[in-house]
Amino acid sequence: MKMKKYVFCFGLLLVFSSAFSQTGFTLKVSLKDFDNYVPFLYYQNENHQPVIERTYKVENGQMVFQGKVDAVSFASFGLRFKDQSLATNANNGMPSAPRSLILTNTDITLTTDGADKVNAAKVNGGSLNLEYDIAQAKMDQYAKEENAKAAASSAPVNQMSVMMNEPAKLRFIKEHPESIASVYYLSTLRTMLSLDMLKAAYAKLNQQYKNIPDGKAVGDLIANLEATSTGKTAIEINKKDINGNPVNLNTLKGRYVLLDFWGSWCGPCRASHPHLKAIYSKYKSKGLEILGIAEEHGKTLEDNKKSWKKAVEEDGMNWLQVLNNEDQQVFDAVKSYGVSVFPTKVLLDKEGKVLARYTGDSKEIDTKLAEIFGL
Repeated sequence: MKMKKYVFCFGLLLVFSSAFSQTGFTLKVSLKDFDNYVPFLYYQNENHQPVIERTYKVENGQMVFQGKVDAVSFASFGLRFKDQSLATNANNGMPSAPRSLILTNTDITLTTDGADKVNAAKVNGGSLNLEYDIAQAKMDQYAKEENAKAAASSAPVNQMSVMMNEPAKLRFIKEHPESIASVYYLSTLRTMLSLDMLKAAYAKLNQQYKNIPDGKAVGDLIANLEATSTGKTAIEINKKDINGNPVNLNTLKGRYVLLDFWGSWCGPCRASHPHLKAIYSKYKSKGLEILGIAEEHGKTLEDNKKSWKKAVEEDGMNWLQVLNNEDQQVFDAVKSYGVSVFPTKVLLDKEGKVLARYTGDSKEIDTKLAEIFGL
């Protein structure tokens, strides 16, 4: 299917004039036997915070969701089994993968032949959904071509890259930077790309689409990564340690500081702690301090404190520890340092400037510390 330029451009003329001409959106879902399922509508608000809407009313045999978005939002509609004994692992407890769509403050209809075909549902309404569906068809074509190239190559396969369709998405972004779909695809890849690759792709995106939540997420990440790149003065961190005492980087000047971004829920983080214990034991007396910055996913602050403290005790971490969730509305260290992959470690010199950044098990940090301390 050959795609014409105007297909990607017509939405640009309409989206900002008509997407918010109504006071809100109405999504009508036509589906047989929906009483057996729990539906959900997922999207992000303008602050990148997830919104999961499950409340609907029934009109003329349709599920009707109503709400309001403050910006053009990529969304997904899906179903979960009410009777979980019917669920399988294939689609994470759902009869079908969710259906992606673009949500604006207008009337949208979603029609499917069955719960097991939700991902192939027909979407009507919203000037950008036609553009997005055409883009998705093009993406399917690119994915087949790029996967065929990978299969024919003898180069090692990066399973995460394959799962995320990285080559196909990068190709689409390069060939169709003006498409709103390119903003979404780049957003899904933002934790996988280098800063230089991210900046190069982001610079070519349509300027107006950079202001929607997915575009802002990419732009914010670039800004935060640049602010904490090698040679930059580290952003000050003012938090309380596990005993309630104030902790800030200024008081740690004169020592090398390793910032460890982790969480009790993160398997690779917990697996890296024996290595950190060995590093701390070896270099603490030489001038190294470690500052653990935990990000927890509990429902309440008290839940987060409980899981955080339990993990600190279980893993025997005897260095400085702070909880990012505490006073997060005042200062969010994870966001400020552009951390989107756990674990992430940032090494600071004695003057508080960034020396290096590591993700994953960070075994390469041993070489850097040996170089610094001569051990």
